[in-house]
Amino acid sequence: MSWFRRSSDEDSTSGALPTPVTFPEIEPLTEDEVLWVRTTIAELVEQDVRFGDIEDLGRHYDEMLTGWLRLKEPDRPDPHEIINQIGLAFGQHIADHTGLVWGVATSERGPAIALHRPRTAGQVVLYPTDMVAQRWGAHETGVLAPLARATVDAVRDIPASG
Repeated sequence: MSWFRRSSDEDSTSGALPTPVTFPEIEPLTEDEVLWVRTTIAELVEQDVRFGDIEDLGRHYDEMLTGWLRLKEPDRPDPHEIINQIGLAFGQHIADHTGLVWGVATSERGPAIALHRPRTAGQVVLYPTDMVAQRWGAHETGVLAPLARATVDAVRDIPASG
């Protein structure tokens, strides 16, 4: 299963020029936002998730999604808080293994929490909670740890200077 798609490959086969990438404006997290990220991730320990263990986080994600799917659709609670919590822990794992940092990225879609590498060091912007939300919405299990490893590898392969 492919996690990433290279649009430049598609552009080269169609003869079209590559579309320029526009990066969102990124602001550092405020102290309150940093505290929110830390406490949200720390709450997973109370749910018997081993801190910093991507395999265990993947197990937890699978259990939460499977339990949610077992409910009749009208009885399913909004999974937003679960997705945010798992997405932040997922993102922190990526940050810990790539040197990316948290920020608030503002694009035409509005502000969102993101991981990034400053433009001066080769721009990278990832939206970990969205990555988790997409897998949740597709009802995919067994994907979190492989996605984390693939993401870490992909970020490491991006040159650090532009």
